[in-house]
Amino acid sequence: MTDNNPEKPNDEQKPMKMNRKEKRRLRIITRLIEGEINGPKAAKMLKVTTRQIRNLKRQVLTEGAVGVVHKNRFYKPVNRYDEDMREEIAHIYRVEFRKTKTNFTEFARLMQERGYDLSRSTIYNILRENRIRSPQRKRRRRRKQAVQVNDVQK
Repeated sequence: MTDNNPEKPNDEQKPMKMNRKEKRRLRIITRLIEGEINGPKAAKMLKVTTRQIRNLKRQVLTEGAVGVVHKNRFYKPVNRYDEDMREEIAHIYRVEFRKTKTNFTEFARLMQERGYDLSRSTIYNILRENRIRSPQRKRRRRRKQAVQVNDVQK
């Protein structure tokens, strides 16, 4: 691990939050290190191979709890659009197109005409991340309420 990457949190700055899966992995690996369980049993519990268990054990011993965290976790994908562009797309929809009830597909076409080189699905994902729902969304079906058995028998 290199310490010169600003995206990775240092252990001294703030404690890293681990998700449920990573916490479970760490618990099982620590049980393995303490000798409560063996390698094959740990592999079966985590549904991985014994070789992966050996690697996880080595990483936990050298790096600590961070060893169970996936190494790509702190990196953004290279094909992700800038946060500024994402906010701009959401702002344009909220200000100009919300009142006209333009659906996402039509909005994507209009944005492509304006010079934004984004696909319809990308624009859809950007708007949904910003909690904007399409005016053309399908409504939930209401369930029919069950008739009381006592009322029918009377």
